[in-house]
Amino acid sequence: MARGAIERAAQGLALLGGLVLLALVVMTCLSSLGALGLKGAQGGWLPGGVGIGPFKAGFEIVELSLPAIVYAMIPLVQLRHAHARVEILRGRSARWLDLFWQLVAAVLFAVIAWRIGLGMGAKMRSGTTTFLLGLPLWWGYAACLPGAWGSAVVATWNGWRLAAGGGYHE
Repeated sequence: MARGAIERAAQGLALLGGLVLLALVVMTCLSSLGALGLKGAQGGWLPGGVGIGPFKAGFEIVELSLPAIVYAMIPLVQLRHAHARVEILRGRSARWLDLFWQLVAAVLFAVIAWRIGLGMGAKMRSGTTTFLLGLPLWWGYAACLPGAWGSAVVATWNGWRLAAGGGYHE
């Protein structure tokens, strides 16, 4: 039961991150095409006279979004035990080493999430915004929190399953 809920949440976060990445790709492509000046950015080059030009400060949107996209993917990677790794041990030794690293990951992800939350609070209090668009910087921090806390939960779950004698895919 719990694994199903954790897996659905991890998949949902990864799907959301993928959709945001797709939106960034579309935005970047449209901005690049508009920067080419096809039929002039003002007159538009799409049917019906819709004007598309280079997006003002699109890089600020990318800067705020990319960390959140990465954090949205990590819980699913953690759940599926899909990090890059070198297997030098087999059997019981490998299980204990996996358990150790899952617990280390759980602690590190929790510390990272806690620190992101503190950073978000500081940005909220200071009112810091991006230079050109004036977007609040804390939005980027807030978007990273679900993935960071989700990664800590998944690593804890993986560690619990290993300690209970189960495996990753049970």
